[in-house]
Amino acid sequence: MASEIIGMTGFFITLIVFISMYFRTRHIERMELIKHGKPATIFKVGASDSNSALKLGLLLLSIGFGLLIGLFVDYMFDTEPAGVFVCILILGGISLIFYHLYMEKKSNGEEKETDMMV
Repeated sequence: MASEIIGMTGFFITLIVFISMYFRTRHIERMELIKHGKPATIFKVGASDSNSALKLGLLLLSIGFGLLIGLFVDYMFDTEPAGVFVCILILGGISLIFYHLYMEKKSNGEEKETDMMV
């Protein structure tokens, strides 16, 4: 009973510390930019984040497929949870590589279009 309470308390304390450090660091970075007279354009969401829904969707879909395939592998080879985690990681990595290649191809296509217009 006590270990569960200590675990939950530790989890929430860690979560609060990480969140507070994130906002404190962000504040310090912005104050330094203001002090040195630099623009805060690094904080604006650019074109790189425009397809974040696609990336998240691919990742979650591949995690679901990894879970399904991992459960099948566990059933077939009796590997316990190892097969599930391995399949999730492999398919998640494949989906992120696919997303990267897609974005690279898309950005190269846009560059060629702008070169042809000029």
